[in-house]
Amino acid sequence: MLEVRLLGPLAASLDGRPVDLGSAQRRALVARLAVAEGEVVGTDRLVDDLWAGEPPPRALAGLQAHVSHLRRVLEPHRAPRTPATVLVSAAGGYALHADLDVVRVRELRRSGSVADLRSALALCTGTPLVEFADAAWAAAEIERLTELRRSVVETLAALEPDPAAVVDLLTPHVRDEPLREEPVRLLARALYRSGRQADALAALGALRHRLADELGLDPSPATAELETAILRHDVSRGPSLTPDVSSGPPLTPRPDDGAGLLGRDRETGRLLAVADAVGAGPGRFALVTGEAGAGKSVLAEHLVEVLAGRGWHTVRGRCPEVDGAPAAWAWTEVVGGLGRASGAVLTSDASNGPSLTATSGTFHAGQTLLGAITAARRSLLVVLDDLHRGDEETWRLLRVVAAAQVERVLIVGTARPDEIPDELVATLAALAAVTAERVELTGLDPDAVAGLVAAEHLEIDGGTARAIAARTGGNPLFVREVARLARTVGLDAAGSTVPAGVRDVLSRRAAQLPAVTLSTLRRAAVLGRDVDVSVLVALEGDDEDRVLAACEAGVVTGLLVESGADAVRFAHDLVRETLYDELPRLRRTRVHAEVLGVLETLHPHDHAALARHALAAGPVAGLDRVLDHVDRAAAQARRERVPRTAADLLAGALGLVTDPHRRLRLRCALASAHSNAGAGSPAVRERSAALAEARALGDRAGLLAAATCVDGPVTFALAENGALDGPLIDAVGLLLDAGPDQSDRARLLAARAFAWHPREPERSAADADEALATVPDDPELLCLVLNARFWSLLRPDRWAELDALGSELLAVADRAGSLGHRVVGHHARFLHACYREDFAAARAHADTALAEAPDGQLAATVGWTTIFRALEATLDGRHDDAERLYLGFGEAMTARGLANAGVLTLVGLVGVRHAQGRLGDLVDLLAGEYAARGDVVAEPYAAALIGAGRPGDARRVWRPEQPISRDWWWLLWTALRADTAQHLGDADVLAACRRDLEPWRGHLAGAMSGTATLVLRV
Repeated sequence: MLEVRLLGPLAASLDGRPVDLGSAQRRALVARLAVAEGEVVGTDRLVDDLWAGEPPPRALAGLQAHVSHLRRVLEPHRAPRTPATVLVSAAGGYALHADLDVVRVRELRRSGSVADLRSALALCTGTPLVEFADAAWAAAEIERLTELRRSVVETLAALEPDPAAVVDLLTPHVRDEPLREEPVRLLARALYRSGRQADALAALGALRHRLADELGLDPSPATAELETAILRHDVSRGPSLTPDVSSGPPLTPRPDDGAGLLGRDRETGRLLAVADAVGAGPGRFALVTGEAGAGKSVLAEHLVEVLAGRGWHTVRGRCPEVDGAPAAWAWTEVVGGLGRASGAVLTSDASNGPSLTATSGTFHAGQTLLGAITAARRSLLVVLDDLHRGDEETWRLLRVVAAAQVERVLIVGTARPDEIPDELVATLAALAAVTAERVELTGLDPDAVAGLVAAEHLEIDGGTARAIAARTGGNPLFVREVARLARTVGLDAAGSTVPAGVRDVLSRRAAQLPAVTLSTLRRAAVLGRDVDVSVLVALEGDDEDRVLAACEAGVVTGLLVESGADAVRFAHDLVRETLYDELPRLRRTRVHAEVLGVLETLHPHDHAALARHALAAGPVAGLDRVLDHVDRAAAQARRERVPRTAADLLAGALGLVTDPHRRLRLRCALASAHSNAGAGSPAVRERSAALAEARALGDRAGLLAAATCVDGPVTFALAENGALDGPLIDAVGLLLDAGPDQSDRARLLAARAFAWHPREPERSAADADEALATVPDDPELLCLVLNARFWSLLRPDRWAELDALGSELLAVADRAGSLGHRVVGHHARFLHACYREDFAAARAHADTALAEAPDGQLAATVGWTTIFRALEATLDGRHDDAERLYLGFGEAMTARGLANAGVLTLVGLVGVRHAQGRLGDLVDLLAGEYAARGDVVAEPYAAALIGAGRPGDARRVWRPEQPISRDWWWLLWTALRADTAQHLGDADVLAACRRDLEPWRGHLAGAMSGTATLVLRV
């Protein structure tokens, strides 16, 4: 262990042996770091202090050379490329980790025992830092350390029982500090107790004369009182001289500068209030959002520190960039953090190490998580950073854990609001009931900006603070980077011409580095935010010294942080992105190709990273090579149940390929990935393109693949307005005529059953029934067929069959391990409960579906469960709530790209306004829909015109001769037609409607759909 002595001549020893620190400047560097007592000292401050404010042009390189030499001396046995543990690099500078005599003396003094005080005094061997007395930085430190020695001497003198020893101790001390009253009083008391009353009075008299002659002051009342007590031989009644040793002497304060937390008291308080509630009750979820650099992770880290100080157990997981991490990596890190306490066991795969889902799947991963979290013996904080970067499995497991509301467990997530994908939006919507807080971080005010700049060792006035706050928007990262830039180019220049964006600041600051270092860091940025140093060394032609020097420079300038034994990490996403974007595109693609070659050698099974670099390299890497990596990574994504990742990879590959046969294969795979990710509209769009390509090629096998490629669970209609997909229907007919095998026949019939719905219900039912009779004993294929049959049953005369279908699908989905098809099963049972008007049972099925939904089906599940809540609100007479829910549903689902979201919203609003007797309010809205959609909305439009007092106009648009499709809303529209017929006096239409409605007498019109109702019993 390294020991450093400051309370006398500077000296260092390693494991008891003296260490030669080298030149005067290197000794000054050790002393400067040692007086910081383990805190980081910025490189700019070190350069300024070591070169007395006049650094040479390459001062930073000189500083790094000193550090490198000292590390070899202070850690002679450290293995190459392992992190330093004594003279360590940190963001913005260096810190020295050593046993300091200063710390030991302070601890001994606090103990208050004479023996410890004598030991502390023995450690004070001379004038502190005497060889650096002329250095500006040393003046305050010398005074601080000297004051520590004074306090030890005077405390020992007050407690020492032997008066003769006190006289010997204080005589030279008073000679060196003649104007300090306390040691003179202690000396006078000791002299008196030694029988030397005259000498005691002489010492006090000399003090009085010195104070008067040199300072023009009288002695303090305590000194005068002691002098009187000695004269009266009554020293026992004099003032107490026993010191307070509970704290040290007044030292130069070293407060926490609060960097990154200034101005966040309110947000911290909100999160701590949630923690207080969770600490005594059920678990909750909180979300912290803010733009890049707003301080989300810093706030989360502060919460970790505060709650850890209160006895909480804290764990943290980070959602990484797409750089090779397995699915649900953030949760894998959480389980790893809990493992030692909970006994949780991680699975692993050959390429990526520990993984929560590598072999277990979602259900078992969820059970592992809940088991590990429930086993925590203390209140538990789980922080999930960068949720916007997560994958489907991460979000799915978040729902599993958060919805369980485990006692005394708080989950806090961070995310950038402008980068939250649709799947995460759906996840957050599903967690609304257990979300206690959503904290949005906005910009800091000018006072906080000034404090943040001060933390970077710069002082600014109020005007400059306001200018920087206005230009940076108070973004903490931006402010901090402006301050760091100011240390290089000057405060006036940085403050008066703040660049337009944080990227510009980062670019200008990085430009201060040597060209060779900057080049290496830019190439490191191609690897991703987390950089494997071994990979970077290989990328740089095995020039290890160059790479390590660049990493060191990156760490000390705050661009990088050390993250492992052989890894560094860019301090912020924007740092990496800035350096990455500075590489010209032509060079960037070639660097990606170089990285690909390195990874193929060092990490051949890291398929996600290999595919990412292959796609970025594009043709430079060779198309066959790129497609091979994409295929492997997409297959891994499908195995890990992250189809959105597979879709992203396949879409990237499709953009590179020109060969029509390859494009057809990729497009079919892309449609399947979209379908399993719940993106129905993109899936249908890619399927249509694939069908056209297959027909153009005359490729029968390709046509079969195209016709059956939309193979994911379907919880929302695939076609807008129920339009028939003629090309698909024709292709299926052609393929069925060719006599496919049993499995392909079942797939084709299921695909056509979906296509017939809802325009041709009889044909849809016939194909679904035949598919069910044809399908072999294949659980996955049977799920697809039962899903098609579910849609064929969505007609009034077959609604009663939904419960049995749902129960069967739930059982088969369990065999197939398909959570998405379990959701369809719950949806079927939900609709049957609505048909029975057992809305409590319907709510139970809806809640279960929402809890189980994988991310691919979550948005649709949130959609139909939300619209059911609107239906419930309508039935309860909460019309404003119902309208808000319908409109919110329409906006969210339209943004998600789900078919017919606008129609569902419109039907819901018709039900609400009808229940209010205000259907006429919708005339303008329905007029627009009528113009766009035609007769499909003629029924509600005519009813609204009647409600608005315009029966003539209603009669002109009404189409009672047009059959109403026997689908979800047949009962609702037929009841509305009967109402319109009665108002317009059309007895024949009214009679026909009543005949049709007779089997449904007593039913709420539309309620069986689970979406809307007229609140009118047939």
